[in-house]
Amino acid sequence: MLHYIIRRLLYLIPTLLGVALIFFLIFNVVGGNEKYLYNMLPQKARSEEQVEFYREKYGLDKPLFLQYTDMIKQMVTLDFGRSESRKLPVSTLIKRHVPNSAALTFPAFFLELTISLTISCLCAFYRGRFIDRFFTVFSVVGMSISMLVLIILGQNLLAYQWGLFPISGWTRGIGAVRYLILPWILWVTVSIGYDIRFFRTALLEEVHKDYVRTARAKGVSNRRIMFRHVLRNALIPILTSVVIQIPFLLTGSLLLERFFSIPGIGDLTLQAITSYDLPVLKAMIVIYTLFFITFSLLTDILYALADPRVRLS
Repeated sequence: MLHYIIRRLLYLIPTLLGVALIFFLIFNVVGGNEKYLYNMLPQKARSEEQVEFYREKYGLDKPLFLQYTDMIKQMVTLDFGRSESRKLPVSTLIKRHVPNSAALTFPAFFLELTISLTISCLCAFYRGRFIDRFFTVFSVVGMSISMLVLIILGQNLLAYQWGLFPISGWTRGIGAVRYLILPWILWVTVSIGYDIRFFRTALLEEVHKDYVRTARAKGVSNRRIMFRHVLRNALIPILTSVVIQIPFLLTGSLLLERFFSIPGIGDLTLQAITSYDLPVLKAMIVIYTLFFITFSLLTDILYALADPRVRLS
């Protein structure tokens, strides 16, 4: 197992370098940095001297190869300089905003995952009965409603008219929970339909196989069959669906962060785009890339744990 993990880690090095090269070409060659430098400056300060000053400050006057090595160094050290719009180090902004995004997304994600897996197991074992039909219709309805519609309904009905939750706001510490309850509810509501449909399909492929019928004939309880055999054999597609969603937690919370005034990483990215804050933009791209690569490795490791044949191949 250790050799397998080391091999997968070595595969990630050229992947990381290739992704860095693609983003570097987009920023420095295809798109060009002049536009970002020009728009980043206040209108009264837009002059050739100021653009030249920031070009030297960010090392954009160096040869492209040296600029690329500087970007690799920034990725390794996670030091992206100072935000021009916020007047703070980028690392400080990331440390402030990442915990807020994590507080929003991860509790809601694991709650939704637990609920959808439980409901999917019930649907798979009671296929064709009322409980299965009810949650199948519920899933389709949930998939048909967008997050934006739910946010508007939740803020208007639950927060404004009924006063059950704050409309928006944020505070540090345990007091932030009162501002997160409604976003958690909306996140679970909009996500649960997709997972129930997918998990139900993955489980149904296992429920009617020969080993399940043999276990039932031996008198094994349905609960033991589901959680000891069926769920384990259906883990590969389920793990694929679950782990591939985790990197999107950073960007998936963008609407919730904007509407509920939560200072998370998605809100920081949007502000960096609107203000042409080049250091923050580069940092966000690197963070998203590292996040995807990390969970790609985690997916491979979980595959190997769930199915030893993966390691052998």
